[in-house]
Order: sequence, then C-alpha cells, then structure tokens
Amino acid sequence: MIIRTENLCKKFADKQALEDVNIEIRDGEILAILGTSGAGKTTLLRILNLLERPTSGKLYFNGRDMDSYPDLTPLRRKMAMVIQGAPVFNMSVYDNIAWGLRVRGEDERLVGQKVTEVLSLVGLEGYEKRNARTLSGGEAQRVAFAMAAVFRPEVLLLDEPTANLDPITEGAIEDIISRINRMGITVVIATHKQSEAITLANRIAVIKDGRIVQLGTPGEIFYKPRTEFVARFTGAKNIFSGTVVRRDRTQMVVRSGDFDIDIDIDASAADVRTGDFVSFCIRPEEILILRQDIPVNPRHKNVFEGRIKRITPYGGALVRIHIMAKNTLFLADVPRHVAEKMELVKGKDVLFSLKLSALKVLETG
Repeated sequence: MIIRTENLCKKFADKQALEDVNIEIRDGEILAILGTSGAGKTTLLRILNLLERPTSGKLYFNGRDMDSYPDLTPLRRKMAMVIQGAPVFNMSVYDNIAWGLRVRGEDERLVGQKVTEVLSLVGLEGYEKRNARTLSGGEAQRVAFAMAAVFRPEVLLLDEPTANLDPITEGAIEDIISRINRMGITVVIATHKQSEAITLANRIAVIKDGRIVQLGTPGEIFYKPRTEFVARFTGAKNIFSGTVVRRDRTQMVVRSGDFDIDIDIDASAADVRTGDFVSFCIRPEEILILRQDIPVNPRHKNVFEGRIKRITPYGGALVRIHIMAKNTLFLADVPRHVAEKMELVKGKDVLFSLKLSALKVLETG
C-alpha cells in the first residue's frame, strides 16, 4: 500500500471533522471517498496531502510514519491535488502548465516535452497560446489536471473533480482521470456522486460524519450495503423493516407490514435470531415484474400483487415503476423497451418478485 491511516482524527474548535479513520490506499488504484457535503471528505484529502495535520492518529507513506520525516518537502512533491474549480494563472495555457516545472529548475527543452505530453493527455492540443482565464470551466479544469499530471506524482488527490460540470464535460474529465491512472498514478477522489465513484473507482470508502462506514469494491458498496445510510445514499430505494418470524440455517422470514418476506441468510444476517427487529433493502433493479403470459412457478417465493401508480424515466435507458401493494410502495427499475413490450402503464395490476439473494439485512447506523 502507498498510504495508510491509523485512527486518524481531526477536530476544528468544537467540530469533530474526522474520527478514527483507518484506511489503506493501494499503489496504482483509484479510491473514491464517497459522502455528502460536510462528511469530512475534503479534510481527509488535505491531511493526506500534508496541508493539515491530524489532531491525533498516524499517517504512513510507503510504510513510513509521516512524523519521522525531518522535511516533508520531498514527500509533498510526490503528491498533487486538484480542487473543485481549480484556479488558473492569468497567462497562457502553456505557461500555466510549465510554471511549476520552471520553479523546480527544469531544463526548458524538457519542460516543452512534458507540457506537450500532458496537453495531449487532457485533450488540449492547440490551446498552448490561449489565455487560461478565457477558457470554459471544463477546459480550465483540464488545465488544472495537466498542471498536476506534468509532475508525474505518485498520488493524485481530487476534490469533487466534476462538480458543476455538464454531463458531456463530466464524462471527458472522468476519461482523463482514467488515463492518468493508467500512467501508474494512484488516484484518490473525494466525491458526492455515486455514478462517478462506481464508474471510476476500484474501491469506494463511504464516509459519514467523519467516519468511514463501509469500504469495499463498487459491487460490495452498491449491492451489499451494511447500513441504512449506505443503502439510501447509493440508491437502494426499497428499505423496509420488520420482525423475524422464522429462520433456519439458510433463510429467514421477516414480517413487514402485510408481507412475509423470505431473505437468504448471508454474513450480514448471520447473527439475526427469531424475534429480532431488522431493516433490510433491495435495489430497484433487483425487483422483477413478471410476465402475465407465463405461469408463476409455485416454488418461487416473494411473489406479490400490486398496481402501478406511476412510471417515470430513470437513468436514460430505464424507467422506474412505482408499485403500490397493500399500502406499501415498491420501486422497480426496468429497461424502457421491456416496459413497452410488457405494456406497463399506470393503473395496471402486476405480479412482481423480490429476489431472495438481493435482499440485504442492514446494520443500525
């Protein structure tokens, strides 16, 4: 691992910004720190970039305690940070990118070579003579990426890199981030955007109130949330609660409102017992609307009747089906062409199924 934190805490006056943050950042990965505004993302990035000192805890770079360095300057030069709406100098694009290299005394021929390489990397060939202050927000952000990447840092830290950008520009910036990572640079992204985290990251750390509440691959975070907060934040809109009325070694039955719902027992539910009150969730894309021309297999569980109350576009190729069943609302996402073929319309009665293995029991918190 390239960076490791140990019980990292940061307090500002009476506000606890970070608390007991333990995280390992692997060499060459893209790690997304995903959380809401004020969760502690920027504070954590600033500590990793040695711009802030933690109130307590340890920070290690390549296995060495930061406190053991007599001079942090060489270490700072191994890292670069791009902030939201990064400022640029009132000079040409070329001079903006070359500025840091010149400050370090690089030979001008080598400066030109490096600037040309990163201009190609960020898609700004031909912009060399343009004044950076005249560029659009997305173009200026590309310049900021070039200014950071030109040093070939070991770690690139990004604070909300696509905030306030239109979807097309956002996609271009995400592509640049992937290209920078393929150069062997470790990337840490602080973001509130689920789509950005799942698209770019090898791993995601979800942060809430200064604590890392779950760390894992995108698949683990989105399809195996541990807490109700993580489930809601990552889009598992169907969150219910109820009492365990029956369980065996592999399955449990939870009575939630007017429904008895079967749930497969995995690690998240290993300690649940009959009589316990639990919360559980299922993502909208894991709810299946059944075809009416095919008989339901009597062995299938969690098949319920409901009526479509509303249909809304969702995620481009999907539509969200709002199903009311016995005063409980279920949300199902299906491809638009499937909805059309099945003639799913408002007011239609449907059968739908909750996949047992997709139902996840949640911890409190």
